[in-house]
Amino acid sequence: MRLPFVALAGMLTMPFAAGVAQAQSTDSNLVLPNLPLDFDRGKNTSVLQRERPEYQAQGVRAGSFLLYPKLELGAGFSDNAYQVDNNKQSDVYALIAPSIAANSNWSTNELNFNAGARLRRFASETPRNETNYNIDASGRLDATRSLTFNTLLRTARSTEPRSSAASPQDAAEAIQFQQTTASVGSAFAGARIRGQVAVSVDQFNFSDVRSFSGGLISQQGRDQVLLRTTARGEYAVSPDTSLFVQGGYTDTTYKYPLTTGIPNRDSKEFNVIGGASFDLSALIRGGIGVGYVNRRYDSPIYRDISGIAAEAKVEYFPTQLTTVGLNVRRTVQDSYFGTSSGFFATAAALRVDHELLRNLLLNAQVGYEQDDFVNQNGRSKIVRYSAGGRYLLNRNFGFGLLVGRDNRSARGNVGLQAFDETRALLSIVLQR
Repeated sequence: MRLPFVALAGMLTMPFAAGVAQAQSTDSNLVLPNLPLDFDRGKNTSVLQRERPEYQAQGVRAGSFLLYPKLELGAGFSDNAYQVDNNKQSDVYALIAPSIAANSNWSTNELNFNAGARLRRFASETPRNETNYNIDASGRLDATRSLTFNTLLRTARSTEPRSSAASPQDAAEAIQFQQTTASVGSAFAGARIRGQVAVSVDQFNFSDVRSFSGGLISQQGRDQVLLRTTARGEYAVSPDTSLFVQGGYTDTTYKYPLTTGIPNRDSKEFNVIGGASFDLSALIRGGIGVGYVNRRYDSPIYRDISGIAAEAKVEYFPTQLTTVGLNVRRTVQDSYFGTSSGFFATAAALRVDHELLRNLLLNAQVGYEQDDFVNQNGRSKIVRYSAGGRYLLNRNFGFGLLVGRDNRSARGNVGLQAFDETRALLSIVLQR
């Protein structure tokens, strides 16, 4: 009944993405958990996980490393490039996304390097252009068969989704920020008991942007440093089911006051969730956790936030060729508006992946997010739909198509705008 260890160790070296993919409603928040749910016991394989040696990149050997160069080129369309309610502007854009990964090929221990860029260039609405990139290095030291230590260093320039409830609504330009992360962690796996601990420091620096009127919107009041500590303990009640409890502490320090004489949203947060992870043979696997979060602000002008926290990820396998996934997350995020302290972001996404042919993968997704502001009469709701497919020509070439639609409704006095947007992206991938 020994708990799996390789997947557990790998979770601690995952990049703490800032969630720039708008199609993933559960990942659109700025700060995500640094210990994602882990439930894979090797009994089930999803459509996207399935090995396809005849269509997978072989890599280029360089000593004891394998290099994986990749280039994605795309042409896209948006019928509402600025995601506004009035004066909508449609436009086409080009996507260029080169990347390279270098992974060690050792029998024990692990060292990985990744670098990439993602450039989006509009034909007419150039203020919406995006220049994103990432550079990271991660490693795993196998101290024993049961104990590993992990580390991650990463810096990335990302674009905040305009649909984010923390984003300034009068910004015409894409809101970009630099996130630099350093983390260390450890994982232990025994016969029935396993544990994880992770400590990370995240620094966010936002770039100033132009408003629709042409003025400059200062973003320095959003620059912040997060110190996070998370620990999880898990006990296997059977070979396919375990119970876990997880606790975390986050210290948020803003670099500058909100304005002269008004303090910013410095805070201390603790959270605890408990639940179960499971991997039942040929049917379903997942993890479900529910708990409590409490965020206390240093300044009395901001109202403290507390309530239910939750995270769940479940995958259902009706056949070997179809995977149905459900993601749910409820977290606290800081607000951008006035003296509103923050909001509860509750999001869910249901996705279906189907292997129509060995080299033709289809997907469809529907997502919902509700953001409820504390001490403000404000709420936004976002409904997302998307469908797409990937055609794998061979090991080196593939094609992708994604069509999606977002619809946001908003009410209250926090200044959020309602909007709807339909978008499409056709891409080609070249890899070695």
